[in-house]
Amino acid sequence: MALNDDSSVAPSSNNTVLGDEEDTRCLYFDYNYDVTTAVVCGMYLVFGVVYTLYGYRCFKAVMFLTGFIFGSVVVYLICLEESLLSTAGNSGVALGAGLLFGLITMLVQYVGLFMTGFHMGLFVGVASIMIAYLWYSPTTVWITVGILLGCGLVGAVVTLFFQKGCTILGTSIYGGAIIAASSDYFIEKFTMLYWVWDRVRVAPSPTPCWFSWLILGIWPFMVLVGSLTQWKITGRGTHHEEMRPSRKARQVNLQRIRREETRAEQRQRKYRYLYQVRTAHGDVISQSYIQSLQTKVCPPDDSLTTIHSDLTRLTVLNPSASTNTTLSQVA
Repeated sequence: MALNDDSSVAPSSNNTVLGDEEDTRCLYFDYNYDVTTAVVCGMYLVFGVVYTLYGYRCFKAVMFLTGFIFGSVVVYLICLEESLLSTAGNSGVALGAGLLFGLITMLVQYVGLFMTGFHMGLFVGVASIMIAYLWYSPTTVWITVGILLGCGLVGAVVTLFFQKGCTILGTSIYGGAIIAASSDYFIEKFTMLYWVWDRVRVAPSPTPCWFSWLILGIWPFMVLVGSLTQWKITGRGTHHEEMRPSRKARQVNLQRIRREETRAEQRQRKYRYLYQVRTAHGDVISQSYIQSLQTKVCPPDDSLTTIHSDLTRLTVLNPSASTNTTLSQVA
């Protein structure tokens, strides 16, 4: 009976030790931060605030940051998996690739919108997987991969159709996730982030502490605050299509240019006609003066009308009308 009692007591003592370890993990904070990681997380925290509150206002900058973060993280993970270069080499290659992809997403607007919608769908898929664990646990990682890819593609396509609304919502979701992840490092060294990643890759993980749920709650709170702020304050009165001339504006400008060219051509034709008239028939005033002198010197005669008309008379196209036209031009 004594042996049985000892054996029955042993499991309870082990459980007590495990419970004490979990309690100690949740009772203190680790302030031994890595300098590089802390600087990167602080930078991402600023990016998250810009995304959440000024995502649509700073449209070009947000498109560049989206492509830069996506390209640099993906390339760094690939280089880290292959182990071809040193840490500094992997970082340099990742930064170069992120800069190139960021310029593409900034300059090609539809690529930036696609990436923004894709990230929005990915984060919605992650939230759906975490909520689904309350009722169903996936048996393979391919289920979560399919959910993430499907949600990402749906979000990208929807963003291309509803650009302003989905951009506001997508930047708020992205910014809230960045703020929550950066805060998680400074509070508990990515404990909640690792728990979420274990949910995605269908792996066991320790139970988070009570304050971990508060850190995760920052995400939906910032999504709500960012969406309302952008919709009512920072995003009002602006549209990303105004940053480049639309097709209708280009057509209007083309019609205006053609109209101005037509007017200029008409003026040139009128001036050219007047110049030809004046060079062909001489000045109208001088013609009238010459005719008056001819009339005084050689009075008109019925018999000599034909001779005077052939030899001395200058051809004038409606002298009175030409005189009025010339005087009006001179005035």
